[in-house]
Amino acid sequence: PFRHGDRSENVWDARVTLATIGQCSQLGGKLGGGSQMKAEIAIVIPTWQESGTVLACLQQFERQALPFEVIVSDGGSPDGTEAIALNYLKSCPYSLDVAVSPERGRAAQMNWGATQTTADILLFLHADSRLPVDGLQAIRDVLADAEAIGGRFQVRLDATEWPYSAISWGINARSRLTGLFTGDMGIFIRRSVLEQLGGFPAQVLLEDLEMSKRMQRAGRVAFLSSEMTTSSRRWQQGGAWRTVALMQCIRYGYHLGIAPERLAEWYATVR
Repeated sequence: PFRHGDRSENVWDARVTLATIGQCSQLGGKLGGGSQMKAEIAIVIPTWQESGTVLACLQQFERQALPFEVIVSDGGSPDGTEAIALNYLKSCPYSLDVAVSPERGRAAQMNWGATQTTADILLFLHADSRLPVDGLQAIRDVLADAEAIGGRFQVRLDATEWPYSAISWGINARSRLTGLFTGDMGIFIRRSVLEQLGGFPAQVLLEDLEMSKRMQRAGRVAFLSSEMTTSSRRWQQGGAWRTVALMQCIRYGYHLGIAPERLAEWYATVR
């Protein structure tokens, strides 16, 4: 049987769809400190070599409205990401779990992390992203409408000078125009819908874009007007306009049917 909090790599293959996520989420288990009320929102943070961002990421939730739970689903980072998160756990004022996913890869880590939580609403957040101070309450408010299945925030790059402000505007405008969105916009979804969709697709790149397509087909998706902030590091390291062009080529290639594995070769890590 699947056991909440079990770290054995034989317990769960995260490539499998989430048909049993509801069962796993009912089993309970060890979390960090904080409120004993049942969490309304579970925040799943997939990490890989995020030693420079994970602490600030976890500290941001101290300003959010309880009850919620957080899990860091690490990919076995060699840079001490897990150790930093575990150290913060000692004084954490909310429910926090830190664990190594049985399988590395953003989709696999998000799917597995979701099974380790209990809340009815899931928010998938990158370690270099920061919610607005009322971010979790905004999710609660919009999902009070039973017709809404999930959604995303607007995004703002943390470098605000030109051309990063223009890039932020472009990302948000494209999302409004196409109805699609990516993980740096903060994807939130009802657990029941995630189960229905089988979790994030087991692909190495653009699993978030593919999920947004599936969410659009599943029901009404909410586009929140409040902004979350995300790191500009990819644009800064790769060159702002060069990175914009690369990302558009990758999207276009995906639309044409090029395999995510091949597209991932173009998308170098910035960690």
